[in-house]
Amino acid sequence: MGLFSSIFKTAPKPESKEPEKEGAVASSISFGIIVVLVFAFKSSILDANNIPSGSMIPTLKIGDFLFVNKMRYSFRMPFTEKELFRIDDPKRGDIVTFIPPATALGQEESRSGIFAKRFVKRVVGLPGDTIRITRKFIETKDRGRVHFALVEYKEKGATEFQSYSPKEVPIGKELSDLDNLEATQRALFKEVKPGFEHYILEGFEDDRRAHIFEYCDFLHGCEIPEGQYMVMGDNRDDSHDSRAWGFVKREDILGKALIIYFSIDWKDATCEYKDGQELAEKGPEIAERYDGDALERRCHYSEVFSSHNARYYGEESRFGWIERTLRYRLWRLSVRFDRIGRILQ
Repeated sequence: MGLFSSIFKTAPKPESKEPEKEGAVASSISFGIIVVLVFAFKSSILDANNIPSGSMIPTLKIGDFLFVNKMRYSFRMPFTEKELFRIDDPKRGDIVTFIPPATALGQEESRSGIFAKRFVKRVVGLPGDTIRITRKFIETKDRGRVHFALVEYKEKGATEFQSYSPKEVPIGKELSDLDNLEATQRALFKEVKPGFEHYILEGFEDDRRAHIFEYCDFLHGCEIPEGQYMVMGDNRDDSHDSRAWGFVKREDILGKALIIYFSIDWKDATCEYKDGQELAEKGPEIAERYDGDALERRCHYSEVFSSHNARYYGEESRFGWIERTLRYRLWRLSVRFDRIGRILQ
């Protein structure tokens, strides 16, 4: 009986794979929805940006990572930058991200698309303001003679110009962790905006004079049209801004810089110097440097500052960037812990 029952026993049915397939499909759909929501949140509510250039030094340093409040001024359609309705307008002194005018872009740069260029600057002029920029030489305690561009504004309907009351302040440690040789040698000032003060840098250079008369006479006073804003970088001698390419339309202003959530000093331009504070105080020609094998281990040849104040520039391939990062940059970087969590003004 046991033999026959074994022979005629019904074989077990294979378990259905359908529940596993349904589970995988459901997980994929859930993951896809999460990704869509995250990118929608990023495009319309809170964006994350990094700072690759020195135009806003020392407020924003190369290697800073910041959150941008994209709902501060407008609500925009997710995955686009189309403004659906307006919440508020930028205030004097706000740090804003925006779509730059076409005149501000290089030949290979674009205002739209996946690799669209976006700028970060400070609002120094509002619609209806008349802006006047007076250049003068002044003597500073830390940097000697600088060529200062005094920005003044006259509000719509007012009769008198006001300035942002710049005053020189000691450099202290504010310029000790800059990844920008020229900026370390500029004079540090504070300007007053409504309710707060912020740093600016000025040096001996005057690299905006060639452009200022092309579209607006800032020397005698230039009125900002309605619906447009004047923006400038806090690193005044190294900022490609409204002085050169014009005003920014209100609809192109995307958000307000909110907070620095991380900050890295890669030392791409200062890797050969032993101490950032000494570099800021004594200058690139005098400050102590690495040399010999120590310099070769620490810096790629393209990052070394030559004795003639020249650097080696060239087109770097993506592989070259990866190789340079793995071999040099990762081992010398430092985190600016004191900047993490800094509220931006």
